[in-house]
Amino acid sequence: MQSKITYLMIIAFSSIILLFSCNAKVDPCVLTNDESIDEIEYIENLLSEQSPYMNINNSRVSTSLNALVIELNKRDSINKNELSFKLKAVLAELGDRHSELEYIGSCNENNRYYLPFALAPWKDNGAIALVKEPRLRFSFYLDNYPFLTSINGQNIKGFIDQNDLKNKHAPKFSKQALGVEKLNEFYKIKPELNVGDQMKLTFTSRDFKSDTTLLLNLVESKSKWRDIDSYLFFDKDDDRMKQLLFRQYDNDIAHITIPEMYKFSENEDYFQWLKQTMNDVKTSNALIIDVRNNPGGNRDLIAFFSNYLIAPNTYHVANLARYRGEISDNTKNSLNTRRLYPYSHFKDTDAQLTIDSFMKNFHPSFKINEKLYSEYHYMVLSSESNSDSYYYNNPVYILTNEMTFSAASVFASSFKGIGNIKIVGISSDGSSGMPKTYELTNSEIRLSLSHMLSYQKNGVLFDGVGTSPDLEIHRSMNQIQGHEDKQLMTLLDTINGNHSMKNLNGEE
Repeated sequence: MQSKITYLMIIAFSSIILLFSCNAKVDPCVLTNDESIDEIEYIENLLSEQSPYMNINNSRVSTSLNALVIELNKRDSINKNELSFKLKAVLAELGDRHSELEYIGSCNENNRYYLPFALAPWKDNGAIALVKEPRLRFSFYLDNYPFLTSINGQNIKGFIDQNDLKNKHAPKFSKQALGVEKLNEFYKIKPELNVGDQMKLTFTSRDFKSDTTLLLNLVESKSKWRDIDSYLFFDKDDDRMKQLLFRQYDNDIAHITIPEMYKFSENEDYFQWLKQTMNDVKTSNALIIDVRNNPGGNRDLIAFFSNYLIAPNTYHVANLARYRGEISDNTKNSLNTRRLYPYSHFKDTDAQLTIDSFMKNFHPSFKINEKLYSEYHYMVLSSESNSDSYYYNNPVYILTNEMTFSAASVFASSFKGIGNIKIVGISSDGSSGMPKTYELTNSEIRLSLSHMLSYQKNGVLFDGVGTSPDLEIHRSMNQIQGHEDKQLMTLLDTINGNHSMKNLNGEE
């Protein structure tokens, strides 16, 4: 009898343990220490085998990875969201401006919160607090203290450096602008807070001689600054929009805004409109091509404008690239889509001589393991003799800013230094890398990496450097508030002889 009772007690106890173990299911939003280390090792191998930027910046990437492993070894587990956030800091060390890492699983918390005002970048280390008004105008959040200078006791530059991990190695002005843009979506730069949480914010006067500090709550509604004319887009049925994209000013100065780098096969109406616009430009005294806030896209517009900006019977090497790994048919097509071709592609003797002459003086800014890369591929500009275009032989100004990205930055770099073409504005956020995407099933992370090194004509990469202007012009306060396009107005004055070709900082 006693043994039977003991047996029944064992059965009951085992059932209780089994019940608890069944209820204690593995949290799908959490990785164990071993699982997270496995993901890191996979990413490290992927970078070593696929990323050209890992070859260049191996030391700082490895240092960041090792620090993360040491941290994880002190823990039993980590939330997938938190792991992805920490891996973004590692990926930033690549210096690959096209790299992306995001958590794509269902554990994402939609907890969004914002600062109670909009922010705009000011020069290379400032931020202006604004309130949105009608008609895309902005007023100061605090009239006497327009600058937000610290958050919870940390100055703005330091706060951005610490929290905007993705843009750590962006060009100076791009890093500041993108960091301030991220502050407009505060939940992205400072996770694990909530609507209503209090922030200690310090604002500074315009002369930087006095401060005021306020305790303000995070809010659930978003307020975001937009640069003047950054809302423009092409619509073949919108005549008003087309009038904004092409304007003519005193002394026959033409101004064309390119809102994105359109692909011909998908935007034939745009290219037809642009061709007609260039016919109208033909008799102008100067041409401004505006690629400010242009996020990039396709290189077809580089070829289009080559027919107008490149002198007949001449060739110019505009961009060089080397692919990491073997070139498959798909890779070849991707390179050709970017108008990048190996030397053997160029059959014209003058084109070959142009490349030969260029390469005698071309010196890449760093050494690479030649065995890991393809031969150079070249983008060579020329005007097509069979096109019904013309050579525009008057001054051309390409207007850029720190948000000119990817193919738009290649556009500016390609034409820089050719004939009568000048780059004006702010240094672009250079990037050119042909990214590919990978997904990690266990951690539910999507990862994009560039697979080629893309050089500017002076031997430096696009990524982390950008293309510097011949004439630097910054925004004014009035431009930030939406009252005028100070950069454009200053350029027009310069063209008309009211300013010399020197740095102009946009101050009033």
